[in-house]
Amino acid sequence: MKTTKKALLKALFYCAAAAALGGGAWWGYRAYQRTLLVEPEIEKVSVAKGDIEIKFQDIGDVRPKNVLEVYSRVGGRMTAVLANEGDIVKKGDKLAVVQPGQSDSDKYIPVDVLAPIGGTIMTCAGVEKSSVKIDQRISGLAEGSPTCLMQVGDFSSLVVGLSVSEMEVTKLRVGLPVKVTIDAMASLPLSGRITLISPKADLSRGAKGFKVEIGIDQKNLPGVKSGMTSRIEAIMDARRGTLIMPISGLFEERGRNFAYLYVPGARARRTDIKIGLRNETHVEILSGLKEGDVVYTDKPLNIEPDRKEEPSFPSAAGK
Repeated sequence: MKTTKKALLKALFYCAAAAALGGGAWWGYRAYQRTLLVEPEIEKVSVAKGDIEIKFQDIGDVRPKNVLEVYSRVGGRMTAVLANEGDIVKKGDKLAVVQPGQSDSDKYIPVDVLAPIGGTIMTCAGVEKSSVKIDQRISGLAEGSPTCLMQVGDFSSLVVGLSVSEMEVTKLRVGLPVKVTIDAMASLPLSGRITLISPKADLSRGAKGFKVEIGIDQKNLPGVKSGMTSRIEAIMDARRGTLIMPISGLFEERGRNFAYLYVPGARARRTDIKIGLRNETHVEILSGLKEGDVVYTDKPLNIEPDRKEEPSFPSAAGK
């Protein structure tokens, strides 16, 4: 009887042990399978030597650097308009003639309107067609609210006008070299520099912006029209031959920058990193990773726990 009872207890013990081992093996297999199926699907990127740039890009309109509006010194009736939109004139050329006075009975000497600079005749701002016609009555400079007759633009020197947000304008400086591309003349490489950054915001367009002007280096460019769309690109900062990785491999938490390092045949390791420049696609690595390291772009399932420093005790010799 005792022998039978002893045999039964032994059998139960072995069954329990087998069940425990079987359950543990099953759980471990499931965890392994889960890792096996998911970890390889997480995209990984590499750390390598390369270049990284911080760029400023914006869109503006090209126009002549010097544009002057033309006014008559006196008010009266237009008796002649001698220059039309698109005409090329020289400084001092006669553009129009004004007969002073309130009526034709006033016998004043006609007044010539001369070109203030040499350039191309353009319409006044906000006017689509010629703003003056023969027999039209105009106001002169002496009356305090003169009528704009036309504009003269000197296309030998060009600028690009921008309206830059308050977040971006602080990154710019006068003299910064830029690359200029006029959409209608994309194959023509142009260069320039920032010549003006307004100290005052402009609210005329409904949004706060700061006036910035780019002076184009090239002179007397044929075919350029005022108002053509132009694209500006400037390099704000750059590093050459430095350690970089795609921005998708960078993680941030409570001010801490880190990456999940891929370790072949082992669990991923969370590694603190120090970064430098960063743009929309890449980030500069200053420390924490080395060339050739591979990191995950998403949090892996199996991560090696952070190692906590063990307390150190003074040695007997140090007492």
